[in-house]
Amino acid sequence: MLKRGAKQSVPKSSALLIMLISAAALLVWGCGEKPAALDWPAVSRDHRPWTRWWWMGSAVNKAGLTLLLQQYREVGLGGVEITPIYGVKGCEDRFIDYLSPQWMEMLRHTVEEAERLGLGVDMATGTGWPFGGPQVGAEDAAARVTIQTDTLETNARLDTMLDQNALQALMAYGDDGRVVDLTAKVGEAGVLDWVAPAGRWELYAVSQVGTGQRVKRAAPGGEGSVLDHFSAAALSNYLAGFDTAFAGYRGGPVRAFFNDSFEVYGADWTDDLFAEFQSRRGYDLRRQLPALAGQGPPDTVARVKSDYRETIADLLLERFTVPWVAWSHKRGSLARNQAHGSPGNLLDLYAAVDIPETEIFGSSGFEIPGLRVDPDFSNVPPDVLVLKFASSAAHVAGKRLVSSESATWLGEHFKVALSQVKPEIDQLLVAGINHVIYHGTAYSPPEEPWPGWLFYASTNFAPTNSFWRDLPELNAYITRCQSILQAGQPANDVLLYFPIHDIWHHGDGTVQRLQIHNLDRWLYGSSFHQSARTLWDRGYTFDYVSDRLLDGIRYSRGQLRSGDASYRVIVVPQCRFMPLNTLAKLLDLADAGATIAVHGELPGDVPGFGELAQRRVQFNQSLSALQLEDTGSSGVRQAAVGKGRLLVGEDLEQLLQLAGVNREPLVDAGLRFIRRTHGQGYHYFLANLGPRAVEGWVPLGTAAKSAVIFDPRSSERGVAALRRGERGETQVYLQLLPGESLILRTFSKRRVSGPQWSYLRVGRGAPAELQGPWRVTFVEGAPRLPAGFETDLLASWTELGDTVAQVFAGTACYTTTFNRPTGSVDEWVLDLGRVCESARIRVNGRYAGTLWSLPSRMPVGEYLQEGENVLEVEVTNLTANRIADLDRREVPWRKFYDINFVNINYRKFDASGWPLMDAGLLGPVRLVPAVRVTLPGAGNW
Repeated sequence: MLKRGAKQSVPKSSALLIMLISAAALLVWGCGEKPAALDWPAVSRDHRPWTRWWWMGSAVNKAGLTLLLQQYREVGLGGVEITPIYGVKGCEDRFIDYLSPQWMEMLRHTVEEAERLGLGVDMATGTGWPFGGPQVGAEDAAARVTIQTDTLETNARLDTMLDQNALQALMAYGDDGRVVDLTAKVGEAGVLDWVAPAGRWELYAVSQVGTGQRVKRAAPGGEGSVLDHFSAAALSNYLAGFDTAFAGYRGGPVRAFFNDSFEVYGADWTDDLFAEFQSRRGYDLRRQLPALAGQGPPDTVARVKSDYRETIADLLLERFTVPWVAWSHKRGSLARNQAHGSPGNLLDLYAAVDIPETEIFGSSGFEIPGLRVDPDFSNVPPDVLVLKFASSAAHVAGKRLVSSESATWLGEHFKVALSQVKPEIDQLLVAGINHVIYHGTAYSPPEEPWPGWLFYASTNFAPTNSFWRDLPELNAYITRCQSILQAGQPANDVLLYFPIHDIWHHGDGTVQRLQIHNLDRWLYGSSFHQSARTLWDRGYTFDYVSDRLLDGIRYSRGQLRSGDASYRVIVVPQCRFMPLNTLAKLLDLADAGATIAVHGELPGDVPGFGELAQRRVQFNQSLSALQLEDTGSSGVRQAAVGKGRLLVGEDLEQLLQLAGVNREPLVDAGLRFIRRTHGQGYHYFLANLGPRAVEGWVPLGTAAKSAVIFDPRSSERGVAALRRGERGETQVYLQLLPGESLILRTFSKRRVSGPQWSYLRVGRGAPAELQGPWRVTFVEGAPRLPAGFETDLLASWTELGDTVAQVFAGTACYTTTFNRPTGSVDEWVLDLGRVCESARIRVNGRYAGTLWSLPSRMPVGEYLQEGENVLEVEVTNLTANRIADLDRREVPWRKFYDINFVNINYRKFDASGWPLMDAGLLGPVRLVPAVRVTLPGAGNW
């Protein structure tokens, strides 16, 4: 995307970044104000990216906290999330016990300094992860179930000793169908006082034992057992420790308390589960222990286990998530939660908190020319359809912010460039994430030798990373995008039902954890995933909805409504099981006038085991009352239901067309997007994450009288070219190279005025290569500045034979003079070719911008003068070569407790064998002629 004179932010201070972003004193939209058509929103701290802030050993001090917070603010961060973890060897005398008076004083200082600097502070409700610590006794610790079986014949006694303290139930099942509760017959010594009556008896002893899991990566003072997340009493006792610590706290509240992803291993029981099961599912689980143990008819086993899993999900939501949120609110803070990994319905868990948070782990492998992907990491790429669980819950539940732990293990340590981060952020944005939180930044004392204190999982967003110099550019980009995407309301047409009971209905194991690392076990291959993939690929806008969230949907004035969000249709993917209440709710919505579209066949059965026959009768009666008739569209049947209708068919697009739902055809051009409303139209965030350029008239799925293009990299904007297509659709002229993105603001009824967006077509003439000679001087970096040199051939500075340059991490300035090319052209585009890794550009002493993401090109015509010109390119490389040098010299920088420091595949980190990584300006550097695109008849209409 090229625009004449597209200036990019000068990375000197966040104040200047804000000046570029904030063109007017504009209030947040969506509250009745009508913004000037070409204005960016005013910036808040939530618009800026935040970072997880690891306090290693909590070995922090006030001077260091203040200095680092100032540095974070200067590069454009909006806040920090404090997560204390294990410490650094040799610094034990500086460790501060978690929640001690001294620790609380460090928190008070942090919150006050952050407030002074305009930053926010979040705080994990614990150290490391998951919740747990020294206040968690055995009675409150995570527990698992064991089921021991024995067989007794007539008049036999059980000779096995039982642990009465762990025993939850002992049941005997006779071959004649009798069931006997023997629990009370187990004496204190663990001896069963019972003689088997006539027949053959199977005994099932259910015991609750601790998982033994300890808090992972715990900080000093935070070591201890992991909490029982299914017990209200356990959570209350756990939070009481925080209440005690905060009783003497005199600082301001943190913005939010945080809970990391559910990594509670082996936990599948709590001490009153039998009672809760009977209350919620309507039958005694003790009478179905063979099924719980996986024995018996497969359908019965799966149904009982489905009920058990639903009970666990209820307890996690109602006994942990909801009360933890209430506790956070009582402390004057919000609650931010990562639900993934949980043995519950992710949508319900995300929706219950103030800020749902997802995560991306590893690289997506986008096919953007020039994008480097670490070949040594064999992760499952982040799936945008998984990211949408958090954003869907937020949209349906009316939450303004959706956050993400971002750039975790995007590449190997010291090898991740800003250009690799941007497309991952873009994917988050199109998935509905609007509150990026980097993963992350470790507190490191200023006096600590390089590379400082580091967390074992990259990416390192810290001053010790050489890309810190140009990080303000990425931060400004994210800030501009999020200032738009946090405003207004989601503009999605489809609610896609998530059939959790299909996932729960199986006979394997106990709980079903919905992790982002085992998608093949619960998502891939399902009809739900197939429907979601079709919607995504074909450009339909959608959110997921659960059984519980569906209860809050209403039909009013021709729309399905949930809070301020509205939808056109509910799509039910092919599913085997649907709760009776869900079916009734769908039919009630249809009766009120809604359209319900079933992709495939109608659900076939109710889930679970309790009162199965009665529920089946009601279920089948409801379905048999539907009079399905042929619609005339191939394979689609419909039934009138009150004022609405039910559509059933195999072709999802046909169903949506009959429901009057338009898709966004811009996906046909290879673009990814998200769409939100503003007071007078829509905001589109568009990203080209594919290998081909997009140029031409692109149709929209919404009507517009006018539109404005915003470039979030440079803050430039202008009125877009619009026209009406042959079918009456709105078309906008777009130019997006691979890796580029833009924001489109459309106006449904308003014709806007202002500077026109300038479209440039590059390459309509021979480019002029800048041959040099190049004068290269090293201006900033370490361990020491190499000697300057002159060259006619651009190549990596590691190839000079200079051993100092081979281990250098920092910035070199490339300077050359050239004559302005002859010929009459509208614009000259500077194409740097290959850059390792980011570049600030000055032409004739004037700052022209920074190229930190792909593609490495920008217009510079306004800076050129007749005759001789001077080009300066300050290139900053990565720190890989420097860390490899430390390892070759066996410098002991890996000195952390616990996991210490591992590589991208969780093995011992050792960079001593790394080949030299290219650094500097590799070119070729060219001035490419461009002409202004003339678009007859384009503009407002």
